[in-house]
Amino acid sequence: MKDILLEVNQLSVTFEEESRPTLNELSFSIKKGDSILLLGPSGSGKSTLTYCLNGLYPKELDGEMGGTISFSGKPLHQYASGQLNLEVGTVFQDPETQFCMLTVEDEIAFGLENKKMAPDRMDAEIERVLSLVGLEHRRKDTIHTLSGGQKQKLALAAVLALNPSLLILDEPTANLDPSASKELAETIRQLKEQQNLTLLIIEHNIDYWLPIINRTILIDRDGTLFFDGEMTEAINHYDDELVQRGIWLPEVTRLAKDAKLAKPWPLAADQLPNGLNVHAERQSANQFDKVLLQIEHGRFKNKDKLLLDIPSLTIYQGEFIAITGKNGSGKTLLSQMMTGLLKHASGKIEFMGKQLKRWKQEELYQQIGYVFQNPEHQFLSDSVREEIAFGQPASTAKTEELIEEIQLSEHADKHPFQLSQGQKRRLSVATMLVQEPQLLVLDEPTFGQDSRTTAMLMQQMTAQHQRGCTIVMITHDMELVNRYASRVLLVKEGKIVFDDTPEAIWKTANLTEYGLSLPLKEAYQQREQKVSLHA
Repeated sequence: MKDILLEVNQLSVTFEEESRPTLNELSFSIKKGDSILLLGPSGSGKSTLTYCLNGLYPKELDGEMGGTISFSGKPLHQYASGQLNLEVGTVFQDPETQFCMLTVEDEIAFGLENKKMAPDRMDAEIERVLSLVGLEHRRKDTIHTLSGGQKQKLALAAVLALNPSLLILDEPTANLDPSASKELAETIRQLKEQQNLTLLIIEHNIDYWLPIINRTILIDRDGTLFFDGEMTEAINHYDDELVQRGIWLPEVTRLAKDAKLAKPWPLAADQLPNGLNVHAERQSANQFDKVLLQIEHGRFKNKDKLLLDIPSLTIYQGEFIAITGKNGSGKTLLSQMMTGLLKHASGKIEFMGKQLKRWKQEELYQQIGYVFQNPEHQFLSDSVREEIAFGQPASTAKTEELIEEIQLSEHADKHPFQLSQGQKRRLSVATMLVQEPQLLVLDEPTFGQDSRTTAMLMQQMTAQHQRGCTIVMITHDMELVNRYASRVLLVKEGKIVFDDTPEAIWKTANLTEYGLSLPLKEAYQQREQKVSLHA
């Protein structure tokens, strides 16, 4: 058919030393102009499929690949090296893996040079694509100074500069704040209209993409296809199956389902009827009096630019604190300052009554656990089992139990770098949980996770918290903040601008100013209150 852009027929992928295929006889086609949302549990092979569609596999595959893939009627293996990548643009789940240059503008220019664009046109094109993603002010900066979310935007800009026919986005909002996620989805919508882009979006958080997509493909945990059709049909006819497989339902659907609303369920908040019985689960407001960590006059500069300014911050034993704010606001820097990972920070920082600089490093990090935003930054061992057992008695029952809990039993002997991004994240969290530290700091612990593994990770963190561990969690997920946090630190431009309970911040802070949005249940309750006042 003339309108078929890409066709996949009986695609199977099996990695070396794997007992079963990661992808198992997948068949589907993508038409020109399609906007497809690809969903599946963590580890179901979604990213592996991406590597197949853009031609990286089988060239870089340690394993076997069967079946065929054609683009514009031509088998992928017949495309010359680099030719396919001008037509199929991919933003990978981990954006750092696709950067080639040192600065923001050079990264964009690299692709334009490969496209053989005339030098006198490059400047305007670099400015155009950076403006699309809101990074024009970082044009001259080095890439390593960008936040995780800003790196995600840069990767997208570099791909957009190539004007591909098919754009594949692998977890594009995983590192973005809610405001940036909405802006990205709107940018993609506009680009689609202007350039007739064909889209394949791999995502766990699907709410931002519902107005754009016309079709949904669902992959099961065993790498097989179990649905291909409209999202409304999937949600209203297969909701229990989706929940069982760990696939996130839209937030509005989850609220309607919890409130026992009859089908068909709404997909937008303004479609929710008044009078639903909605109650937000929250942490109890306990009183904390034992100081665990204290910062006084904490500051951090980079080339005379003040990036953090924390006059005073006290964290008490037993708190569950959420740090949130826009991408690039200083959340990660703050977490690294309080744990001693941020070097050359000034001020007085005490942990357990002793200044951080007076702690021996090995003793300090027996008491403090830190989960990095990029899990690969903390792996030290050659297998999943060794990573979890690192610093603990080898092959203990506890190690094996934790491997099973994080659903990595089949991969226990694999090198951590061989795992999917979602599996790497689960492993990075588990390595800190097994140590039972006094303070556990987690930078975006649930990004890239399906609903089942998110619930599992939060259950493990809650169990650790109930044992007396103080939790500090950086997150953009306001639903998690609303349910689990007893205190919220809202960060803007390196300063803590709000320090209060979730309930207080929902009522007093203008969240859109900080790139955030109200949890849906809280937004619904506030809407109900306005309705009752005007009744």
